[in-house]
Amino acid sequence: MASDEEPASHQSVVIQALVGALSDSSDAVREAATISLCKDARGSAHVILDCCLTSLRTVKRRGGQVAVHRSSVLNVMARTIRDMERMQLSEDKIKSMVKISFAEMTSCKDLDSSWEHAASSLLVAVCCQMPSLVMEEIFLQLVGGSVPVLALVQALAEFSTIDAVQFVPHMKGVLSRVLPLLGGIKDAQKKTFADAFACWSAGMIVYVEKYPSAPYLGPDMQALLHSAFDLFLGRWLLARDAKVSLATVEALAQMFPLINKIQLKSALPKLVPSILSVYKKDSSNCFPVTHALHMLLEVVLPSGQPMLEFQAVVSILNTILPMASIYSRKERNGEASAILKNFNEVATCFVIIGTAFPEDLFNYLLSQRLNAKEMEASLGVFLILKHLLPRLATSWNGKRSTLLEAVKVSLQEPNLNLRKALAELVAIMSAVGFLQQDNDRIFLEFLVKQSAITDSEVKILHSQQEALEIALGTRNAEIHQNHLRLKVGFVSPSELRVVSDKILYLLASTTPHMEELMWPFLLKVLIPPCFTGAIATLCKCICEIIKRKNGKGEPVYVDYRLQPDVPRPEEVLGRLIVLLQNPHARNHLAASILTALLNMSSLFPTAVQLLWEDEIPKLKAYISDSEDDSWQQETWEEMILHLLSESVDVISSSEWTMSMANALSGHYCLYEGDNQHCAFLHRCLGVVLSKVDNRSFVREKIATMYRQSNVADTANRLGLAMGMGLVAASHLDTVLEKLKDVLEKESRRTITRFLASFFAQREKDVDNIYAALALMYGYAASYAPSTVIEARIDKLVGTNVLSRLLDVKSAAAKQAVITAINLLGQAVIKAGAHGVPFPLKRRDTMLDYVMTLMVSQTSSYVLATQSLLEADSLRTQNLAINACTTLVSVEPKLTSASRDRILEATLRFYTLPAEPAPVVDSVLSDLTNLLCVILRTSGEDGKSRADQVHHLLNSLDQYISSQVDHHRERACMSVLALLREFRTFCTAGTPLLPSRDALILGKRVMMYLPRCADVSSLIRKSSAQIIDLLFSIALTLPKLGGSSSMESRQVSFGALSSLEELIAVSKWDSTAELAGTLQQIVGAVSILLTNDEYVSALQYCNTAICDIIPQCGEGATFAVKQLILERGNQLGERDIPTITQSLFKAATSVAEVGRRQKVLETVCSLAQETQSRIVMSELLAAAVREAQVKDSLKHKGSWPIDEAFKAFANHVDLALPFLDYLVSVLDQTPVLKDDTDKNEQSSHAPHTIDYFPIAAVRALTTAFRVGGDPIRKALEQRYATVFCALLLQIGGSHGTTGLDKQASRDIILAFKTFCRFVGDLDMENVVDSSIDELLTEGYWIKAVGKIAHCVALTHPKKVGAICNLLWPVLKRDYVFQRIAAAAALSEYVKTSRGTADVLEQLVGVLSRHIGDESPVVRRLCVEGLVQVPHDDMAQYAPQVLGVIVTLIDDDVESVSYAAVQGLPLVLEITTEETVVPVLLNLCVRLRSLQTRESVHMRAASFGALGTLSAFATGSQLDAFLEQMHSILPRVLLHINDEDSSVRQACKTTFKRIAPLLQAEELKHVARLDCKESDNRLYYDAFLKEITRHLITRFSDRLDTYLSCAIQAFDSPWPRVQANAVSFVAFMLSQLEDQRSSSIYVPQVVTLLMRAVENSPSQIVRARSAWALGVLLEQLKLSSSFSGDVLAGCT
Repeated sequence: MASDEEPASHQSVVIQALVGALSDSSDAVREAATISLCKDARGSAHVILDCCLTSLRTVKRRGGQVAVHRSSVLNVMARTIRDMERMQLSEDKIKSMVKISFAEMTSCKDLDSSWEHAASSLLVAVCCQMPSLVMEEIFLQLVGGSVPVLALVQALAEFSTIDAVQFVPHMKGVLSRVLPLLGGIKDAQKKTFADAFACWSAGMIVYVEKYPSAPYLGPDMQALLHSAFDLFLGRWLLARDAKVSLATVEALAQMFPLINKIQLKSALPKLVPSILSVYKKDSSNCFPVTHALHMLLEVVLPSGQPMLEFQAVVSILNTILPMASIYSRKERNGEASAILKNFNEVATCFVIIGTAFPEDLFNYLLSQRLNAKEMEASLGVFLILKHLLPRLATSWNGKRSTLLEAVKVSLQEPNLNLRKALAELVAIMSAVGFLQQDNDRIFLEFLVKQSAITDSEVKILHSQQEALEIALGTRNAEIHQNHLRLKVGFVSPSELRVVSDKILYLLASTTPHMEELMWPFLLKVLIPPCFTGAIATLCKCICEIIKRKNGKGEPVYVDYRLQPDVPRPEEVLGRLIVLLQNPHARNHLAASILTALLNMSSLFPTAVQLLWEDEIPKLKAYISDSEDDSWQQETWEEMILHLLSESVDVISSSEWTMSMANALSGHYCLYEGDNQHCAFLHRCLGVVLSKVDNRSFVREKIATMYRQSNVADTANRLGLAMGMGLVAASHLDTVLEKLKDVLEKESRRTITRFLASFFAQREKDVDNIYAALALMYGYAASYAPSTVIEARIDKLVGTNVLSRLLDVKSAAAKQAVITAINLLGQAVIKAGAHGVPFPLKRRDTMLDYVMTLMVSQTSSYVLATQSLLEADSLRTQNLAINACTTLVSVEPKLTSASRDRILEATLRFYTLPAEPAPVVDSVLSDLTNLLCVILRTSGEDGKSRADQVHHLLNSLDQYISSQVDHHRERACMSVLALLREFRTFCTAGTPLLPSRDALILGKRVMMYLPRCADVSSLIRKSSAQIIDLLFSIALTLPKLGGSSSMESRQVSFGALSSLEELIAVSKWDSTAELAGTLQQIVGAVSILLTNDEYVSALQYCNTAICDIIPQCGEGATFAVKQLILERGNQLGERDIPTITQSLFKAATSVAEVGRRQKVLETVCSLAQETQSRIVMSELLAAAVREAQVKDSLKHKGSWPIDEAFKAFANHVDLALPFLDYLVSVLDQTPVLKDDTDKNEQSSHAPHTIDYFPIAAVRALTTAFRVGGDPIRKALEQRYATVFCALLLQIGGSHGTTGLDKQASRDIILAFKTFCRFVGDLDMENVVDSSIDELLTEGYWIKAVGKIAHCVALTHPKKVGAICNLLWPVLKRDYVFQRIAAAAALSEYVKTSRGTADVLEQLVGVLSRHIGDESPVVRRLCVEGLVQVPHDDMAQYAPQVLGVIVTLIDDDVESVSYAAVQGLPLVLEITTEETVVPVLLNLCVRLRSLQTRESVHMRAASFGALGTLSAFATGSQLDAFLEQMHSILPRVLLHINDEDSSVRQACKTTFKRIAPLLQAEELKHVARLDCKESDNRLYYDAFLKEITRHLITRFSDRLDTYLSCAIQAFDSPWPRVQANAVSFVAFMLSQLEDQRSSSIYVPQVVTLLMRAVENSPSQIVRARSAWALGVLLEQLKLSSSFSGDVLAGCT
C-alpha cells in the first residue's frame, strides 16, 4: 500500500489539473473530469485524494462557482474511497478525511445543498472504510463539536441505510449522544431527526434478520429506545408541523417491533389517540399513519394473546373506516397508486382486528352502517365487509340473517358507488352461501335492477356528472356538490351495469345452490318494464339454469297453481317476441332471446318445439351473418312476424290464440314512450288477430289497438296501419267499419277544424289522425283479398274520402297520404296479377292528389336547392314519385297533359344535392323508373314511342350538359334506361316502327360523344352505352330513302359489335386508357353515321367542343378531329366554310389555351383532309376582321388567330403551304403603306397600317417562333452570325444604364423568336423571368451558357461556325464580351463529342486564356476544360491537368475552387501515365487547401485527395504514401467535422486510401458503414479502433501521426480540436513504445492541462479532461515531466 507521505508524482500533476477542472462553469467539463478521476480511483486513489485535499485547501470557501467546485471535489473523494478496499487508508488519512468532512459541513450554511450532501457522502464513505474510528470522531462532534449536528445525523442515517450491519453495533453510542440533544433542537430540524431514527430502527431490524442470535437489545439499548419512544410520543407526535408528525409516525412504526411489550402496552392509551390525531394534519398523505397503525396492530394483537380489548381499537376503526370509501373514487390527479396503498393498509388493519375480535368487529360494522349519516361511512362498511367476508365467513356464519337484514336496508340507496359495493357484496354473500331463503330474492332483484340501467339513464347520469365537474369550478359549487355526488358518485352507470351483468351470470352459471332462488324468479322479472334493460342478461341466466337442469335430468316446468304470479308462456312469448324488434341492443339481445326461447320451448305446446328448433337457428344465423352496413330491418321484422304466425298456426288452438292476443293487448303499458316497440306490437297483435275467427273479439282488440296507439309518432302510426292491414286480410269489413267510424268522428268536429287554423298544435293533431287513417286505408287495401277490393277502392275515391285527407300540412302527414294512394294503386296492380284486372277509373284524380302534394312540397325544395335538404322533404318527393309510377302503370293510358305536368314537377329532382346520399339516390332511381314507365305506356305504335322518347331525351339534355358531376351521372343513367326500354320495344316485333331519321342521330351523337371523355368513369361508360344503344336502335329502323346495301349493313353491324365489345372489356376507371377507348368509339361512330348524319354532327360540333366540362370539350375536339381524318374527304366545297367557321367559333369561345390549341389542330386536320387554301383564307379573313376591331400593334398578346397560325406552322404537312401562302400575301401588299425611300429624319414618321398584310406579318413571326421549314432554310445561311450577334449583345450591353425600353423589348422579342425557332425554350424562360434585370451580374453568364448548350443540342453542326466567330472575341478589350464568349465556349466543350477539330481548337483557346485579367474568364476556362468528353480526355489530360495545377492555388478562391472541384472529374477518366508526373505536386497543393475556412473548399480538397489516391502505384507509391501518412490524421479528424459535406468527403477519402496502406485491419474499419448514424460515425469507438491498428501496423509512423494531430490542437474549429485530443489520447493510451511515450506524453499532457484551464470551448475543455483520464489510467508519465511543467500549467 502506498504511503501517505509519498511525494507528488507525475500523476498528481494530471490529477490536480482534472481536479481543477471540477470548478469549470460547464457541466459537461465537470462531468468529464469526474469520470476521468473516478476511472482511475483504484489505481491512483491516494494521489486523487491528495490532489483533492490540496484543491480544497487552496480554494477559498465562498459561494458561487467555488461551491460547485468543492461539492464536485467532495463527490470525487467519496466515490474514490468507496472504490478502495477495506483498510486501504491509514488511520491518519481517515482522520484527515473526517476533519475535511466536518470542515465542509461547517462551512456550508445551506444544509440541504449539494455541497452539504457531498460532504456527508464523503463522511459516509469513510465510515464504511473504518467505522469504529470514524464513529469516535463523530461522537466527539456530537458531544460538543463545531459541526452541525443535523448534518451528522443525516450522514448517520445514510450510513445506516447503506451498511446497516456495520452501523448497528454503534447505534447505542449514537443514541446515547443524540438523545440528549433532542430536547433543544428547533422544530424545523425535528423531521430530519425523526427520519434518522426511522432509518436507524429499520437498520436494526435488518441486522436482527441477518443475525437473529446476536444480542442487540440489552437493557441500555432498551432504555435509550424507550427514551426516544417517550419523546416522540409525548411531544413530537403532537407537533404543529404536519411534516414532523408524519416523520415521527414513520419512526414510531419502525420502532414498534423493538420496544418492550410491557412499555408498549402501557403507552397504548396515549399512543393510539396520538397517532390518529396525525390524520387531521395532512389528509392528503394518510399512508404513513395507516402503515404505523398496521405495524402497531401486528405487535399488540398477536394471534391468541391480544394486548388490547376491542373497545380500545374502536377509535382506530372509527378513524380508518371512512378511508375505505376513498378507494372507490376515480382520481384523476395521479393519486390512484397512493389511495390503493392506503386502502390495502386499512384492509390489513381490519383483518388483524377481525381475526382477534370477529364477533365484536361484525357488530361494530353493522352498527356503523345502521347509524351512518354520510354516504362515505356506509360505503366503507360495505367495502370492508366485502373484503372480510371470505376471510371470516366461518366466524360469521351465525350472523347470516343479521347481515342480510342490514344489507337489505341499503338496497334503495341512489349512490352508484354504494350500489356497486352492494352488488359486489351480494356476489360474495352468495359465494359463501349466505343467500338461501325465498325472501333473499330481493338481492337478485337488486342485481337485475342495476343490470337494467338503460342507455338513456347512462346519458342522463353522465350529463349530471359533467355538470358536477363544471360546478366544481363555480361559486355555487359547494351548494350542488353534495346533492349531485349522492346520485352520481365516482362510479359510472355503465360500469355499475357491467358489474351487475357479470355477477348475475356468475350466480347462474357457477353457483349451483342459487338455482332454487333464480328459477322461476327470473321469468317474473322478464315482464316489468323497469327490467327491460336486463332482458339479455336474464335470458343468458335462464339458459344457464335450464342447461344445468337438463344436465341433471330435471324437468323444466313451472307449477302455476303454486306460483300464480309467474307469467304464463303466452305472456313470456309476447314480451320477448316484441323485444326482438331491436336485435342490436346491448348484450346481443336478439341472440339471447332466441336462445332462451329455444331452451324454454318445453314450457310451450309440443308442436311449437319442432318449429322453433328449425326456425330459430335461421334467425340467429341471419343476425350473425349480417353486418351493420347491410342490415335489413324490414326483413328482420318480417322474419319475426313469420315465426310468430307459424307458431300460432302449429299450435292451432283458438283458445291459445285468443289468450296470446289478450297477452299482447295487455302489454301496451310496457312500452309507453317506446314507439318503435309499440309499433311492432301493433303488427304482432295484427298477426295474431288475423288467426282469430271471433269477429266481436277482433273488433274489441282493434279498438284497443287504435286507442293505445300514438298517431303523432311516425313509426307508431305506421305500425298501427300495418297491424290494421294484417287484420284486414281476414276481417276487411270489420277494419273498414272501424276506419269509417273514426273518419266520421273527426269530420263532425267542424269547430275543431276551424280552430285548428288558429292553433298550430291542434292542426298537428288533425294531421296525425288523417295520416293514420290514410295509412290504414292503404294497408287495408294492400293486405285485403284481390277479389273484394275493386268496389271498395271505387267507393273510397268516388266518395271523395281521399280528398278529405289532402288538407294536411306536415311532411309526415303528406307522406302518409301519398303512401296510401300508392298502396291503392299497388292493390289494383296486384289484383291484375292475380287474374282480377280492372281499370282505375279515377286514376287522373288520384294523380292530381299526388301532384298537389308534390308541388306543395317542391316549393320548399326550390328555396333550399343551395343547401342540404331535409330528409323529410326528400322522402315526400320519393314517395310521390313512386305513387306516380304506380298510377301511370295502371289503366287507362296517360295523356300528354298529365305527362308534361309530371315532367315539370319531377325533372328538377336531377339537381338535388348529393347529400343525404341514400335518400337522394332513392329519389333519382325512382324518377328514372317513372320515365321508363311513361315511355312504356305511351302508345302501341312506333311513331308515338319515338316522339315520346325524343321528347324525354330533349327534356334531359339540360342535365346531360350540367356543370355538376352528379347531375350528369343521374341524367346519363336515365337516358340509358330510356333507350333500353325503347330498344326493347323496337326489337319486340312491333309492325309500325319509326324511321331512322326520327332519331336525329347527328345531333344525338354529338350530344353524348363528349360525355365519353367525362371526368366521371360512370358517365364515360354510360355515354358509350347510350351511343351503342342509339345505333343499335337505328340499325333496327327503316330509312326514308330506302334500304341500304347488304354490304353496308354488314359493315355497320361489325362496327356495332366492335363497339359493344369495347364497352365490355374497357377499364373505365382507368384514365390511362381513355384516349384509346375514345378513339375506338369515334372510329365505330364514323362507320355507323350516314353522310347526312355525319355533316349534321360536324355542324353541331361547336356546342360539343365548348362543353362546360373541360375534359368533355377536349374529348369532343378529339372526336371531331378523328371524324374529319376518317371521312373528311367526303365533305363538299359548300360544307367546308361552314364547318371551319363553326370550329373557329368554338376556338374563340374556349378560354383554356390547351383546349383551344386542340381545336386549332382540328382546323389543321380539316385543311389537310379537304382544300387547305379555303381553310387558310377563312383564318386570315378572320384575323383581318379582328384587326379592324382592335389595334393589333398595341395589343400583342396571344389571341386565337395567332394560335391558329402557330398550329399551322407546327403542322408537318401544312407548314410549307402555309408559309407559301403568307409570303404570297406579303408579296402582293407591303406590310406598311408608304414604307419606301424613307430617310433617317422620317424614320419615326407615322405609317398607315394595312390590317390584311399585318396579319400575314404576325403569322410569319409566329411561323419563325415555331420553326417552319421554309424559314429554317432561309435562316440556315446566317444562323451562326445571328446567334453570335445576339449572344455578344447580351455581354456587350452588360452594365449599361438607360437602355431604351422599346429597343430592349424588340431585342428580347427577336431573341425569344429566335430561341423558339431553334427549340431553346430554356433561354426563353430566362428572358421572360427577368426582362429589365436580364443583364445583371451573376445571372446573364448562366443564361449565355444555357443558350449555347441548347444550340449545341439542337444544331450540333452549327457549333463549329459559332466557335470560329467567338474565338477572336476572347482577345477584345471588352471584358463582358470576353466573358460571354468564354461562357459559350465552355459549354461547347461538354457537347463537342465527335468533333475532334472543334474540340482541339476549344482546348487550345481556353488553355491560352487562363491568364486573363478577369477571374471570371479564368474560372470559365477551367470549368470548360475539366468537362472534356470522356472519350477525348486521355488526349488532352496533360494539358488540362497543367491548367489545374496552375490555377489550383489561384489568389481568387472561386477560381481555385473550380480547379479543385474539376480535378476528380479529370482523374476519373484519365490514365495513370498522365497523372503520375503531377501526383505529388497535386498532393502538396491539396494539403494547403484542406485548412481553408470555406466549407466547400475543404470538402472538395479532401474529396479530390481520395480520387487522386487511385493513381498511387509503381514508383510513385512510396512517395504518395509518405504524403498520405502525413495527411491521414487530418482526414481522421475531419471525419467528425462540424459540416456534413466535409464529413462525407473524409469518410469517402479514408475508404479509398485505406487499401493503399496495405493493412487489412484498416480496410475492414473503413468498410464499417454500419457504424454510421445520421452520416456521423460513432466517433470514439472508431478512433479507438483505428489508432490501435495504426500503432500495431505503422509503429514507425507514430511520430508523424502524433505531430500532425498535435498541430490540430490549434485548429480554428473546436470540434476538430476535440477530435485531435481524442486521437492523441487513444494513440498514447495504447502505445507500448516507452521512447515515444517519453517524448510525447509530457507535451500532450501539458497541452491538455492548458486546454482544460484556458480553452474557450467547453467541448475542448471537456474532451481534454476526458483525455487526461484516459492517459492517467493507461500510462505512467515520463520522468522528464518535472515540476517545471506543473509550474507552467498551474
